[in-house]
Amino acid sequence: MNLTLKGFVLRGLAAGAAGGLAAALFIRIVTETQIGFALQFEDATGIGGPPGEPAEFSRTTQFFGGMFAAVLYGAVLGVVLAVAVAALHHRIPARDEFGRVAKVAVAVFVAVVLIPGLKYPPNPPTVGDPDTIGERTRLFLSLMGASIVFVFAAWFLWEYLTQRGWDGAPRFMAVAGGFGVVVTLAFVAWPASPDAINPPDNEAAPALQVAEGAPGEVLDEMLATARATDDEALRDPDDPSRPLDLDDVDEGSDLVGVPVAVNTSKLVPHAYTTAVWHFRVESFAGLALMLTVMAAVLGLLLDRQRVQAMAPAPAPAAAPGAGSAVGTAPTP
Repeated sequence: MNLTLKGFVLRGLAAGAAGGLAAALFIRIVTETQIGFALQFEDATGIGGPPGEPAEFSRTTQFFGGMFAAVLYGAVLGVVLAVAVAALHHRIPARDEFGRVAKVAVAVFVAVVLIPGLKYPPNPPTVGDPDTIGERTRLFLSLMGASIVFVFAAWFLWEYLTQRGWDGAPRFMAVAGGFGVVVTLAFVAWPASPDAINPPDNEAAPALQVAEGAPGEVLDEMLATARATDDEALRDPDDPSRPLDLDDVDEGSDLVGVPVAVNTSKLVPHAYTTAVWHFRVESFAGLALMLTVMAAVLGLLLDRQRVQAMAPAPAPAAAPGAGSAVGTAPTP
């Protein structure tokens, strides 16, 4: 195919923008739900506390900024994909350009997304410790670099065995087995994530208080339930970090004004771990969708160029005034 590097880059830019747009729409329709759940947990931990500082950017600005970032990231990744296809074009066997692009896209997903993401998975906003983001980023990028090396090594091993006459299951088992062993060793060698994922909780910082106007029968039931279940939600007014000594309480009306620490999981209608898990799975799905659309569009553009380059040139037009080789005999 007669196409310059600039042609590959421009087509990769267009394909990457298309993939980024698909990922941005996926974020809007699917992933945004889990982000909203994570923000609800953050809001629940602040109930009863002083209002915090307003966010530097509104939620709407953050939302559309994230979509724009997805399109921009897709465009950059599309250029990288196109340059890789151009560099390896004559070494990747395939029936068409889409086949070549698909093989490179799968390798990119495994090396750049899957392997480092399984070791250091993404978290939604407000989840995890922001103080560890620098260390987590360093570990993620270092494992990504190693993963790229592993993928290239597997590819070279595949070519080497093919040249030696290996084929079918023996070749696949040798390459896949070796790749699996190397990745497993890398997972053991790289340290665990320094970011512990603990559900946000406000039990140690009471957010509520027993209201003055609470009905007496409700207060009596609250006291009876606390004694029967050893519930430590009722806290000592003098030291809210300690549970209230129920032996010093004679009747339910004595609970008026007592601070109450409510577990965050009781204030949000969904499970914290479920929201984190869904966000991580949907993050992988969004990136897979981005690369799938990107590979499809880039393969389509390259195949169209290939068809145009292979089309026969049109026959030259006849010169003006030229007649047929067989003419009419002149009249004597």
